[in-house]
Amino acid sequence: MADMPRPYVTLDVFTQQRFAGNQLAVVMDGRGLADDAMQAIAREFNYAETSFVLPADDARRTAKVRIFTPGYEMPFAGHPTVGTAIAIARARNIAGDLTLELKAGVFPVRVSSAAGRWRAEFENPNLPAERGAAPSAEAIERALSLPEGALDRGAHRPRRIGAGVDFYYTRAPIDIVRKAEINAAAWKKLSFAGVIGVYLYADGGDLEGSDYHVRMFAPDAGVTEDPATGSAAAAFPGQLLLAGALSASRKIRIEQGVELGRPSVLFVDAEVVAGGVTRVAVGGFAVPVMRGELED
Repeated sequence: MADMPRPYVTLDVFTQQRFAGNQLAVVMDGRGLADDAMQAIAREFNYAETSFVLPADDARRTAKVRIFTPGYEMPFAGHPTVGTAIAIARARNIAGDLTLELKAGVFPVRVSSAAGRWRAEFENPNLPAERGAAPSAEAIERALSLPEGALDRGAHRPRRIGAGVDFYYTRAPIDIVRKAEINAAAWKKLSFAGVIGVYLYADGGDLEGSDYHVRMFAPDAGVTEDPATGSAAAAFPGQLLLAGALSASRKIRIEQGVELGRPSVLFVDAEVVAGGVTRVAVGGFAVPVMRGELED
């Protein structure tokens, strides 16, 4: 650690209310921290992710950001990208277009503030695509304690889709989605090599205007269930395209975290040209919660 305390802030992301959304800790100066120190700090916060702000490799860009779950480093994650951009904008008294260097590429982020409400939207340089085989519907049903036949085996069958990081996507009726819970023994039989977790979705939702109701399970990342998963939302248009549910450009509103008591709203802007996804942006609000210092 450095000789001076390191400032940090926490935010609740993909919400406009404190104590909802997805928690994020942002260490505002990560210079001099070794990888194992960053990992230890992330475990100490024990949020879904903790991010570390570093000087950009290219001086024309805003910052470099490294992102850690309690279990490992992520090349990219959505709510840390939104929340870290807002934390930087607030600390530096700037707004507008920022550029963040992540391990998964260079991410343009637009930050805005109106009436004290902070919002950010990032454009993912990694377009969604199918990245390999997914487990069978039967195997995922067992892993999520769901009855046989609960998951879609047709157009929305389980697929492995990624846009910087990979997830298994699978659909079920909303009443089934609400009942899902990890069966540890069956979960261990699924392969998560290069895959973060299972993204379980249903049409509709509880919140006004929701297109999809979502839950995301990732115990191997140290997150049994995530209240909001922007990286999975960024790849979700790839699943919808292959399922025949995305034939033209559209804006998608996703609710997540409802079952955890931390409701989140994610806005996805998917551009479709000539039958393919050509652009995806993910945005949402974030609310500052705490600030402090890490002792040296």
